[in-house]
Amino acid sequence: MRKVFEITDQTFEAEVLNSEIPVEVDFWAPWCGPCLRVAPIYDKLAKEYENFKFCKINVDENTEIARKYQIMSIPMQLFFANGERVDELLGAVPEQVIRSKVAEIIQRFPTDEKGRLKVILASWIEHNKLDDNKYRRWLESVNQEKNNPIYESILGVVDEIKKANEKLSQLWKAL
Repeated sequence: MRKVFEITDQTFEAEVLNSEIPVEVDFWAPWCGPCLRVAPIYDKLAKEYENFKFCKINVDENTEIARKYQIMSIPMQLFFANGERVDELLGAVPEQVIRSKVAEIIQRFPTDEKGRLKVILASWIEHNKLDDNKYRRWLESVNQEKNNPIYESILGVVDEIKKANEKLSQLWKAL
C-alpha cells in the first residue's frame, strides 16, 4: 500500500526528479487550514495509484525547494514527470479536480513501455506531419527552384519520410 512521502530539501531530487513514475508534490505548512483540508485527499489517492507518487514538503522547514519553485501561496501542488515540472494546481481544490489532473498526467507520461512508445511515436508522427507541411509550403514559395537537382532529391526524401510516417501511424494505431 502506497503512502504520501514526506520529503525535504535534501531528498527532493532523489524522490521527485529521479522518480521513474510521475510525482505530485504538495507544498504545505502545518498552520495552513486549506493545506490540512486537502491532505486526506492525497492520502487517499496515494493508496489508489500504483503508477503515481504523492509527496509533501513543509515549506517552513524546507525553504530551498520552495524558493527554487517560487512557491508564494499554499497549498500548491506541482506535478513532475521525467525530472521536469509539467503542471500545477493552486489552492485547496476538490478531489475530482486532483483526480483529473493525475489521470491527465498519467496519460501524457505513461510508465509502461508500450505507453511510452505510443507517446514517443505520436510526437514523432505529429512533428513529421508539421515539418512536411512547412517544407511543402516553402517549396511552393520558391517555384523557380523546383528544377534544382538538390531540391528534387530533398523532395524525394521528404516523400519517403511521409510514407514512413504513414506506416508509423498505422503501427501506432495497432499498439
